[in-house]
Amino acid sequence: MIRTIEMRDLPDCLDIFHKGYETVAVEFGLTDENCPDRGRASLPMEKLVSEFDSGTKMFGYFSDDKLVGFLGMKIKEEFLKLDDIIIHPEYRGRGYGKELLDFCKLKANEFGKSTIELGMIDDNTRLKKWYENNGFINIGHKKYENAPFTVGRMRYTL
Repeated sequence: MIRTIEMRDLPDCLDIFHKGYETVAVEFGLTDENCPDRGRASLPMEKLVSEFDSGTKMFGYFSDDKLVGFLGMKIKEEFLKLDDIIIHPEYRGRGYGKELLDFCKLKANEFGKSTIELGMIDDNTRLKKWYENNGFINIGHKKYENAPFTVGRMRYTL
């Protein structure tokens, strides 16, 4: 079941961030020195609360009342920006990510947006292929100074 995240859910969300993004941080060699918050694997509670308070739309995937996935998005003037889809490592491979992505597409439509955009580690070929298989296309790349990876940008058109 997918539902809106409430303030009381944020500690569980932070656990999803830490465990879900840790696998990416390890795979791509992200450290506190070369990437802020190790690519969100070390995100502090204060930043998550700040995102919540600033209007980031947050949703959780719950399995038997346990939070196992997280979706975060921002409503921009031109498009919906997909910030995070994270599935707890123990629950991957069950289709929860696809359900959250489909939910994101529904929300974009509800908010009157015809496109969804996201940024990701461009070298994460497995994830990039997953997004492509779900209708996203590559729209560019950006290399940030001191970042250990290139950010690939992708777009989905409703």
